[in-house]
Amino acid sequence: MARNSHSKSSLQSLENNLSVVEVKSKFDAEFRRFSLSKSEKYETFREMLETLHHLSDIPFVVSYTDPKDGDLLPLNNDDNLGIALQKAKPLLRVIIQRKGESLEEFKGYGTMKHRNLISSILGGTQGKTKSNLLISNPHDFRQVSAIIDVDSVPEFCRRVKLLKHGSERPLGFYIRDGTSVKVTPVGLEKVPGIFISRLVPGGLAESTGLLAVNDEVLEVNGIEVAGKTLDQVFTIIDNNF
Repeated sequence: MARNSHSKSSLQSLENNLSVVEVKSKFDAEFRRFSLSKSEKYETFREMLETLHHLSDIPFVVSYTDPKDGDLLPLNNDDNLGIALQKAKPLLRVIIQRKGESLEEFKGYGTMKHRNLISSILGGTQGKTKSNLLISNPHDFRQVSAIIDVDSVPEFCRRVKLLKHGSERPLGFYIRDGTSVKVTPVGLEKVPGIFISRLVPGGLAESTGLLAVNDEVLEVNGIEVAGKTLDQVFTIIDNNF
């Protein structure tokens, strides 16, 4: 019985070890080493780094060394942290840099690699650039649109959110009145409606890829447009944006 108990304990210990990754983080000349669960969330991970390296007043970016080819890749969300933890062999090497001082922010992530571990630690000569493709730091991207309320909107409709971030940039589409065929209790019926007539090339609406010419506008900021004239809908859009 004692032997069986010991075997179960060893198996449990092995399972626990497989779900934990050793992490070695570097900021300037300071190193920290700690363990991290493979299911850890990014925000918790970032808070740990902030505490361990005393970064509460310092804006910083986080990247890790890809064990396969040595590229520095960004760590800024749950998805790429999960990938990094799965790829760690056997150690996840994390590099923390002050925001604005990271070469990858300017040259693009995955386009540069350290020659070896020593040059990585000492900040020595960088390797050759792999390509001229520049990839901005994802956390600097500005969201311009989103599909929202998926669970509450019928499958044949789409509720789209356009984000202007306080700018004076127009929405970039024109509307017209027209008719559409609807299913009513008495059968199919033509009813008046408001439709997108044109998208401005390079405008906000076109850049999202979520709106198209002849899409019917059903509501604006929660205000239903059914039964309203074209001028009334123009006014609703103007007042809400």
